[in-house]
Amino acid sequence: GLSIILGVGETSLWELTGVYASLSRVLKRYNKEERYDPADFHPPYLTDADKPKPGRNDLPLSAASIWLTYEALKKVSRPESESGWQYFSSSTGLAWKTGTSFGFRDAWAVGTTPDYVIGVWAGNADGTGRPGLTGLSAAAPVLFELAGCLPRGNWFSPPYNELAKVSVCKDSGFRAGPYCTNTEETDISANGLKSNSCPYHKIIHLNSSLTYRVNAECANPLTIVSKEWFILPPAMEYYYRQKHPEYKPLPPVAPGCNTGNDIPAMEFIYPSQGITIFIPRDQSGLLTRVIAEVAHRNSSKTIYWHLDRKYLGTTKIIHMHELLAEPGNHTLSVVDEDGNSISCTFTITGKR
Repeated sequence: GLSIILGVGETSLWELTGVYASLSRVLKRYNKEERYDPADFHPPYLTDADKPKPGRNDLPLSAASIWLTYEALKKVSRPESESGWQYFSSSTGLAWKTGTSFGFRDAWAVGTTPDYVIGVWAGNADGTGRPGLTGLSAAAPVLFELAGCLPRGNWFSPPYNELAKVSVCKDSGFRAGPYCTNTEETDISANGLKSNSCPYHKIIHLNSSLTYRVNAECANPLTIVSKEWFILPPAMEYYYRQKHPEYKPLPPVAPGCNTGNDIPAMEFIYPSQGITIFIPRDQSGLLTRVIAEVAHRNSSKTIYWHLDRKYLGTTKIIHMHELLAEPGNHTLSVVDEDGNSISCTFTITGKR
């Protein structure tokens, strides 16, 4: 079967194509009749005798969520043979997705229009993997060639009754908050109105040169500049900055100024709070080690590591440290050179 990327199940191309067909039926009926019919969501069948009975009265996805998903899948970068498709009015609108199984054994692609659903599988009948056998390179070109042979029709209409136009923060993807500076108007599912606004844009107080964070206790209030700032948690910031060079790090606290711990300076990447870790033994019977990692907003700071109040050592730039811990409960603490500290508890389990 085809591996489901997120989860622990498998599916066949027949079943997967049937899911896309069901979603398209649900969206088309809602746009035409403004109602749902549970009979629209069912596995594929070849004859009327095989037609299954509706198994549920409620549908797993709304018309708005289906339409938004299809809009995203329609914009996915196509194979090289289809480059520039968006500039031609004759191009086929297609919501599509590919997949590749572990070991390059299966390559698949599924695409849907309002009238047709196409599923393509590529691979070897005996399940032998081949380097380069991917959904994008092997199955997708066939998918678009088949789609080009079908009659062209209109694209799915938006289900306006289930959509709401809101202002969204382009940096975080949340609904725009009062301090978001980079926003855009977009359609979301009406249920999205229940979501919280952006928690990452905040007001910070800086000195007149915008180089340090200050407060009224360590700076003249008349010279303090209040500014909106996009502030991610340290661990999230660590990964985000690797792909977003435009991200502006939070300015440091001015020397001799205490701004409190409202914005943490560092965060554990691993282990996380309360985690249980299974530690196997190597061939000689010795316990293997855990690699702990911390994200610091300023990686050049020195961090001091302690496990169960025992000093382990220091790190700088790359804040990773190996831990040798016996089975049981443990507390890992780190302190940076500025006095900021964090701790987490975790449990080691394994054969003694």
